[in-house]
Amino acid sequence: MFGSGFSSVLANMHLPSSQVGQTRVDPNQAFRGDQGASELLGQLNRAQWADWRNRFAPYIDQLAGAAQDTGAPRAAGRQASQAMGLAFDANQQAREQDRQAFGLQQTGAQAEVDDRRSALQRRASMVSAGNQARISAQDRQQSILAGGMGLSNIPDRVLNQ
Repeated sequence: MFGSGFSSVLANMHLPSSQVGQTRVDPNQAFRGDQGASELLGQLNRAQWADWRNRFAPYIDQLAGAAQDTGAPRAAGRQASQAMGLAFDANQQAREQDRQAFGLQQTGAQAEVDDRRSALQRRASMVSAGNQARISAQDRQQSILAGGMGLSNIPDRVLNQ
């Protein structure tokens, strides 16, 4: 099947349910004793850290893993090259069906030239598609490592599960 090897890095994550609603902080604690506000601030900071660790840290780890996967660019290139080959095969088949529908037949020399030209175009397109996909995957990895594809670039539907 065309494109069957594609999978999103972040969409299939299984995370423990967030503990956001389970951490309770009493705002009136700020008015209790000499250190009430300081203790409240400490509780708030710990609650925020726990929330971040539960909700966002797994995505950061997943992005870091994707950015350091040395096989990802090669796999992307191979997949794009195969997809381009399938597209050319389908196009060649459609052209042959069109010729049959109109009752046209090529001579041996015409078929040989057409096959040679198609094979050359197919190979060139497969190489180009593979190279572009590999370069894009490497660019994506560099962008993740440089901080350009952090949590702000993850779709809301992935983060708010």
